Amino acid sequence: MLTPSVNRRGLSLQSRFVTALLATALLLPLAVLRLPAQNVSGKFSGTIKDVSGAGVSNATVVLTGKKTKAVEMTTSDGSGGFAFKSLPTGEYEMKVLKRGFDEYRAPLLLLQPGRDESQVVTLAIAAITDEVDVVPEGTVKPLTPTGTSGKPARLRVGGEIEAAKRTNLIHPVYPESARAAGIQGTVILHAVIGMEGTPLSLRVMNHDIDPDLARAAVEAVNQWRYQPTLLNGNPIEIDTTIMVNFKLQP
Repeated sequence: MLTPSVNRRGLSLQSRFVTALLATALLLPLAVLRLPAQNVSGKFSGTIKDVSGAGVSNATVVLTGKKTKAVEMTTSDGSGGFAFKSLPTGEYEMKVLKRGFDEYRAPLLLLQPGRDESQVVTLAIAAITDEVDVVPEGTVKPLTPTGTSGKPARLRVGGEIEAAKRTNLIHPVYPESARAAGIQGTVILHAVIGMEGTPLSLRVMNHDIDPDLARAAVEAVNQWRYQPTLLNGNPIEIDTTIMVNFKLQP
């Protein structure tokens, strides 16, 4: 027999509102938990190598957010590997820094939600710079060393690179014609230091320099010898900039 006191009609409008409110309260935390995951990338990893294909350890990998400007950093391990986990999604600039190598720069790196990315970076060997001062005979001594074991004035070295070292120096002679005319200046030379330590492909970079100064610089530098640059123990060719400063003392 039916009980007349039992209400068999559908839920009232108030009951429906309360039910919906309770359901929203239960589901909202789950939505909040899912939301951050949509804004986080997967693993970004890679390997840093040199031109021989060997891994470069202790290289600094820097990621900078294009919009946020937030900076994330890590270093490569003994085999050149590196990894970032769960970075915010978006566009990044990537730099890899290691003494002895040119800076590597990737202006656009896109990290997407939940997606793993990887990259292999090959670092180029940094060029070296050598410098010597030349003054006329009988004046103040040159400022840079002239011994047979003198080192280049500025070298960038590090990692598995042993930079080239000058083993002898034939000092340029100040041309008498330039001295008498009061001409001075810097001759900028580009050369490749070969695997046997000999300057190769020597050329003058600043063509507006006095020809007599340029000739004197080239004649001397052609006779210089270096202990070659070593990469992982093996000799390699390397670009070098040589600055020969011809100075007239007051």
